[in-house]
Amino acid sequence: MATETQGQPVPPEMQARLNEYVGSLAAEAGLAPLTIEAYRRDLSRAAAFLGERKVLRWQDLSADDIADLLAVSRTDGLAPASQVRLLSSLRGLFRWLRAEEGLEGRDPTRVTGKIHLWNRLPEVLSPEDARLLLDAPSPDTWIGQRDRALLALLYGGGLRVSEAVGLKLDGLSLRAFVGDEAPGVLHVLGKGNKERLVPFGGIARLRLEHWLEEGRATRPKLGRHVLLSKSGKALDRHRAFRIVRQHALKIGLDAYTHPHILRHSCATHLLIGGGDLRSVQEFLGHADLRTTERYTHLEVEQLQSYHKLHHPRG
Repeated sequence: MATETQGQPVPPEMQARLNEYVGSLAAEAGLAPLTIEAYRRDLSRAAAFLGERKVLRWQDLSADDIADLLAVSRTDGLAPASQVRLLSSLRGLFRWLRAEEGLEGRDPTRVTGKIHLWNRLPEVLSPEDARLLLDAPSPDTWIGQRDRALLALLYGGGLRVSEAVGLKLDGLSLRAFVGDEAPGVLHVLGKGNKERLVPFGGIARLRLEHWLEEGRATRPKLGRHVLLSKSGKALDRHRAFRIVRQHALKIGLDAYTHPHILRHSCATHLLIGGGDLRSVQEFLGHADLRTTERYTHLEVEQLQSYHKLHHPRG
């Protein structure tokens, strides 16, 4: 039976191959569940579009079909990063078809023009706005203490939202000794189940400790996650998005402020403060240095002004 994606039916044979491929990713590739689900959505989007064009099998897909799919996605407002993932999902599927079913002929996913992924800089908060946002939640309620801890992890630790909500108590090594002022360490599980150690100190650590010692201690606990919902379950990423937006609106920031802006801001402010690319790459868990280099493309005058205003030796 065909499924529905954005109101369009997915051809049954394409759906069957899609399900087999996604099943192989879950069993063999070791990808995170959220990544696998994103690939499923991408391929379902593509299959629905192709079915509308009377393409009923993946092996009948042409380069022109892919070019049209990407053009329509771009017109519909799909972000450049999501376009890249869509194309990557199709390429992965075709590699699998070649290996599993002996699919022959030219791979139509390999003749598509480049997508200009980084055609604009990541959105970044000023240091002043970042501090206002971190101070927006009240420290006097358990919800405010949790929200302050969440914002501290996103900005002070540069974590992805999935890393922040997935953080568990046994991943915290905040202080070697009582009163120790050296940064603690977060044991973070990132993309592709890759682990990294993130230094975590200063005000950010104090806010996380405040939540753990006071707010979290008053809540029901249905697991070992650091950030909890009202019911005591792990805070989910959708709620984390709403929390960031709620506090951003409170201080007059854009309604589209999202958790990743805090990660972008963390990276940019580290570089402005004198951090080197390799260190920031390790801190953020970027597999490719080119991803970190996006943050160096700020105008020289802006870098100089930030440095003069905020660097202790500016």
